[in-house]
Amino acid sequence: MRKYIISLMLLLILVFAFNSMAFAQNEVAVDTWKVHFLNSVTGPIASIGEYMSWSAKYAANEINENGGIRGKPVEIVIHDTGVKPDKGIEEMSKIVDDALVAMGPVPEAVIMAAVPVAAQNGLFCMTSSTSYEYTVEYFPWTLSWYPPTDEKLPPITEMWAEQNPEMKKVVQFVEKWAAWPGMADAHKIGLNNENVEVVDVEVPKDSVDFNSLIVKALSEDPDGILLTCNPDKAGKIIKGLVNRGWEKKDNILVFSSADDTALYTTGGDALEGISIYNYIDPNSENQRWLDFKKEYKEDHDGKDPGSLATNYYDSVYMIKEAIENKKITGDPAKLEEERKMIRDYCRNVDNFEGIQVTWSMNEGVPTSKPIFLFEIVDGEKKLIGQSN
Repeated sequence: MRKYIISLMLLLILVFAFNSMAFAQNEVAVDTWKVHFLNSVTGPIASIGEYMSWSAKYAANEINENGGIRGKPVEIVIHDTGVKPDKGIEEMSKIVDDALVAMGPVPEAVIMAAVPVAAQNGLFCMTSSTSYEYTVEYFPWTLSWYPPTDEKLPPITEMWAEQNPEMKKVVQFVEKWAAWPGMADAHKIGLNNENVEVVDVEVPKDSVDFNSLIVKALSEDPDGILLTCNPDKAGKIIKGLVNRGWEKKDNILVFSSADDTALYTTGGDALEGISIYNYIDPNSENQRWLDFKKEYKEDHDGKDPGSLATNYYDSVYMIKEAIENKKITGDPAKLEEERKMIRDYCRNVDNFEGIQVTWSMNEGVPTSKPIFLFEIVDGEKKLIGQSN
C-alpha cells in the first residue's frame, strides 16, 4: 500500500511538473502587445487614413477595457507613410526585426514597395484595405481582405443593370489610381453580361474643373453613369450632371471607394436617388456596429463611417483571436515560429465574427463575404440588393 501511495505521489509530482513546464512555455512574455500599422495619415488620402487609424485604436480600446489579449493590453503603433513608396520601405525597415505582426501598408503603391521587405524578413502584414490583385504576389506573407475583383464586382453591376433594364449604354468615369482601373474593368464585365455597353471617360488625377469631362460623357448619349473615381470628384461630377439636366438618378452608380465623407459633403442634395455599393451595411443591427457607429459619429462631427472604416477594426480582432487561440507568447526567442502561427491562423480563420458579418478565409482569400447595393433616400442608404 505504501509503495502504491509513493508511486501515486511521484506520478502527481510528474504531472504537476509537466503542466508547470507547459504553462511556462505558453506564458506571455510581453507587457504590451504592440501592433504596428503602416498607414497614410498625411497626404492626399489622409482623411481615409485617419478613420482607419481611428477604427484600429477603437478596437484596441475595446479589447483593453475587456482584459486585453491574454491578460495584456494591446497598443496600435501608427507609422505614417503618406502615399510614398520610399517612406513605406523606411518605416517597414524599422519593424521587420522585432514586430510580431503588422497592419497595412496603405495604399497600393506603398504595399508594392514595402511588403516585399516584410516578406523577405518573414513578417506577416494584414493589408486589409486593398484588393486581391495587389496582395496575391506576396502570399503567404499577407492576405486579401476581399475576393478577386473580377469575381466579386460583376454581380453587383449586373444587379444594378437588372434593376434598371432601360439602360443600354453607360459612361464610366474612371480615375486611374491604385486598384480603381481593375475595379472599373470588373464593373464592365457585369454590365456586359447584361448587354449594356460601357464607355470609359478618364478622370485626370489633377482635375479641378469637370465641365469638359461631363460634356464628353453626355456626347455619348448614355442612359447610365458609373463613378469610379475619388469621393470629391464623384460628388462634383454628379452635381455637374444634375445641373445639366440629368434626371435618371437611379441610373447613377457610385463605387465603394468613393463612399466617403467628401462624396456627401460635395454632392449634397444632388446625391438623392443615386445608387451606391459597399462592403458594409450602415443599417446593420449588430450591437458592436451600433456602438462603433455612435462613437465614430461623435468623433467625426456626426458623419457616418466611411467605406473602409471597419477593415482595421476587424483586423485587430483577428490578430487578437490568433494570439489567444494559438497561445502566442511574444517571446523574442520564438519570434519566427509565432509569426508563422499568426500568419497561418489569419489566412485560414474559420467563421470569424466581424463587426458586421461572419466570414472565413481560405489560404488568405475571404469566402462568404457580402457586398451591398443601396439607393440614397432622404439622405440615407436604403438597401436594395445584396450579392454574396
